[in-house]
Amino acid sequence: MGERDYRVLIPRARAAPGGKFLHLVREDAESSLCGIPRIVLEDPNFGGFVCEDCIEWLLKRRTASGEFKPVTRP
Repeated sequence: MGERDYRVLIPRARAAPGGKFLHLVREDAESSLCGIPRIVLEDPNFGGFVCEDCIEWLLKRRTASGEFKPVTRP
């Protein structure tokens, strides 16, 4: 996977924030798109719904990324 790819992770404990949802975490990030630290998340072994905040932030990030052109170095 590339550094711009995302993983779907779940909280390690049910009492953790966002416990009933899957969360999107960029490969090079330390937290999910909605702000849950990666250290409290793990790979899921079941299907489920992705956190609405993660989906919202993914759309915002993609929109913002498309607004700016990459800088070219001379």
